[in-house]
Amino acid sequence: MNLENQPTESRLQLETLSRLRLSRIRAMEIGVLAIVVILGVLIRVQPIQYGAYFTGYDPDFQYRATEYVAENGFASWWTWHDALSWYPMGRNVANSAYPGIPFSGAFVYMLANAFGLRASVYDVGLYFPVLMAVLTFIASYYLGRELNGRAAGLFAAIFMAINPAFLARSTLGFYDTENIGIFAMVAIGLFLLRSIDESRPLEHRVAYGALSGLSLGYMFASWGAARYMNGLLALFMLILMYTERLQHRHLTAYSLTIGIGYLIEAMVPRLGINALLSLDHLAAFGLIPLMLVYLFVRDRINVKTVANLAGMLILVGALGLYLLPALGIEIPITYKFLKVLNPFTSVENALYQSVAENKVINWYSLFNDFGSITILAVLGTYFSIKNQNDKNIYITLFFLTSLYFAGVMARLSQVLAAPACIMAAYGLIEVAKPFISASIEGEESPSRKRRKMVFGVNKLLGALFIAVVTLSLTPNVWSGITSADQPTSLACSAIPYMFDGEYPKDWPLALEWLRENTAEDDIICSWWDYGYWIEAMARRTTLADGATQSENQIKNIANIMMRPQNESIQLLKQYDADYIVVFHTFNPNNPTSEWNLGDEGKWPQMALIGGFNLTDFIDYSQSSPQLTDRFASSTIARLMYHAADPKYFTQAYASPNGYVLVYKIHYPDEGQ
Repeated sequence: MNLENQPTESRLQLETLSRLRLSRIRAMEIGVLAIVVILGVLIRVQPIQYGAYFTGYDPDFQYRATEYVAENGFASWWTWHDALSWYPMGRNVANSAYPGIPFSGAFVYMLANAFGLRASVYDVGLYFPVLMAVLTFIASYYLGRELNGRAAGLFAAIFMAINPAFLARSTLGFYDTENIGIFAMVAIGLFLLRSIDESRPLEHRVAYGALSGLSLGYMFASWGAARYMNGLLALFMLILMYTERLQHRHLTAYSLTIGIGYLIEAMVPRLGINALLSLDHLAAFGLIPLMLVYLFVRDRINVKTVANLAGMLILVGALGLYLLPALGIEIPITYKFLKVLNPFTSVENALYQSVAENKVINWYSLFNDFGSITILAVLGTYFSIKNQNDKNIYITLFFLTSLYFAGVMARLSQVLAAPACIMAAYGLIEVAKPFISASIEGEESPSRKRRKMVFGVNKLLGALFIAVVTLSLTPNVWSGITSADQPTSLACSAIPYMFDGEYPKDWPLALEWLRENTAEDDIICSWWDYGYWIEAMARRTTLADGATQSENQIKNIANIMMRPQNESIQLLKQYDADYIVVFHTFNPNNPTSEWNLGDEGKWPQMALIGGFNLTDFIDYSQSSPQLTDRFASSTIARLMYHAADPKYFTQAYASPNGYVLVYKIHYPDEGQ
């Protein structure tokens, strides 16, 4: 044997063993991620056991829009005037809806059929949320890994898989804009952080900057909350300037992201060029020349001066949002976004206030959605601030701003899901580091062992720490599984109670009756909540739906419901409506006990939207509030309680439990 070759052979063997060891770790990592994905999918497809239906209302519109694009081509979106909704004017869909979900769903449908998979558009719509959830798990894994290593990435994916707030928007049937929006939020952060990573080659950083811009554009084309990411990116750059960290690589990444994102946004008909002229867009775009000035002068003057200017811009912007409305000065931002930025803004709009998701969330609900993830995320924030770098600053801003917005409006708890889970993973790994190191097998010197014991770290404590974390996450896992193990709102007719072991099918059966027993050109009047169901499942024309594009028409429907029958019939005549649908829920064992899940719980909002005072319908002077005669004579009451005047309304259909009632409308002869 040649002794001179022994060291070389030994080195080769060691290198081979090292590669094998790394590949085994990598295989374990892939295996854990695969298990997370499988479990996440299994949790999310649980509603299929109750029936293959969409959940909520908006997903039914997205399904119908996807079907239209799949049948007529992508270009048809720009010219689609939907005659089934908002009769008689119809709806210009391109100018009032985002194309992201319909285009993505149609693409998946075409791709599936190109590979011989016989999937219908309906099937694609049902399972698309689960597909996007899987992509979000993977993106969260990579973002977590970018921040704090592979273990953080795996925990980020695990937390996203079980988080109830994300589950609610990614289960089977929830085919809506958030599917793409939450994924895009994570993807933007991942690609942006890679784009500003100075250890990567320039060409890689440029490519990641372009991917970040494409992700932002995809989000703009899909979800209104893209404006949040637009503001977050601008705030991130301002903080980098204030902390004197801004470099040319940041300018390159930000310019690519904003430039490509805005280019895509300008091509979305609902947004267009006008969106680029909004206050937040002009501010974000105007940040680019400010960054150029900063980079130019930082070596010529005291950089603290420019850094302080960036800090002043942040302070002035924040104060302006609070002080200007208080002084009666209107800010050129729509009231919905202004309400998010400044929760003290008064929104005198009954329609806006009638939507439960627009209300402030209570902290119990927020903690119920996130559980111990909240505590871990707070710990992660502490460690990320303590160990400041570009990536930690970004994730800190991401978490803190989303936490603020989630506390302001119930629907924004979904925005918090990704940053909270990723920050919680970061915090968990930071807290676990000494325990993990204590659990590593191997020989160690007495002095090394003594040093560990000084800090109170040993295998027993490491195992105890893992057990405590596992137990603390158990309620969150259980909450996620139980929240997903529910029927979709249409599958249970929006009634979360079982009768004889089954959820009621009143709404699906009523929609089927409308489709099979009414003429194709019949016009259906109902409260706007049910419009999307009637359009998508019954294929009938409605007066209003969840697009709420005409507040005046919704006000007219509210008046139809709240006025006496002889007055309501005149309003209905303006629309030539053929049928009117009401939804009344009650305990079948005690019909006088109402559940307030249908129109019996919505009529107070109808009254407010219609311009009435609640005191017209409720007598508060008694020891307990009593309904007045005016309410008893209202059309909604007469229809719900089977007391309609047959001269105007005759019952054409009652669902099996009597929850959905369809009335044929009769108009008096002219001159009567």
